[in-house]
Amino acid sequence: MMTADWTIFARSGAQMMNESWHEIPAGEIPRLRMDKLSSYGFRREGNEYIHEEPLLDGAFRMYVKAADDGMVSSLLLDSETQEPYVLHLVENAEGAFVGSVRTAYQEALNRIGECCGEHGAFHGEYVDEILHYVRETYGDEIEYPWKDMDSAVIRSHVSQKWYAVFMKILPVKIGIGGKHPIRIMNLHGTAEQVTALVDGERYFPGWHMNRKYWYTICLDGSIPMEELQRRVDESFALSRTKRRKPSNGKA
Repeated sequence: MMTADWTIFARSGAQMMNESWHEIPAGEIPRLRMDKLSSYGFRREGNEYIHEEPLLDGAFRMYVKAADDGMVSSLLLDSETQEPYVLHLVENAEGAFVGSVRTAYQEALNRIGECCGEHGAFHGEYVDEILHYVRETYGDEIEYPWKDMDSAVIRSHVSQKWYAVFMKILPVKIGIGGKHPIRIMNLHGTAEQVTALVDGERYFPGWHMNRKYWYTICLDGSIPMEELQRRVDESFALSRTKRRKPSNGKA
């Protein structure tokens, strides 16, 4: 948007605009890093950063603002009427058009989260807590080794082996219901452990991994954090490089 257009937006209907901003729940976008916003195109306005971009070939203009306290809000304006559009936020609103608006809106949020968020595509309080545990306990960080931001790994900085693999998949891939993609994490285990854990409810056969030694969990909070931390500890232990025995059999 040109500066003149932004001035018109800022001056017209200010009170209505303030009431029309939608606070984005934490689970829909990661905590944004303020040092990354300017390079993405956000502009500083007082104590907030504001970004705008066209959606659906300019039919709508989407605004996203990030406050210094971490709150992120969005506003969608109909380019023709300059009125706020909210049907994409109504869960039971159906139809091809509102569906296309909802998809474009979510894709825009995903792009911002992936480029400016603390943990790229994998975020939310549950994921943030396990990533914090890994960082504080082992000094390792989540990595995105592929161009696909829907896949990530945590590797041991000691052995360079993976001990956690993150993916976004359709629920049917692991045998559960639902039509929207879900976030999962694969962890390493012994053959005996994997056999004992996999129940098809909370623990699933490792997706896209060796199912004898890997298992999958959903990143939806279904496993208590303390239990999940133990599983991460076990997976990390298996990532350590095994010491070879001397040829004479002595330690």
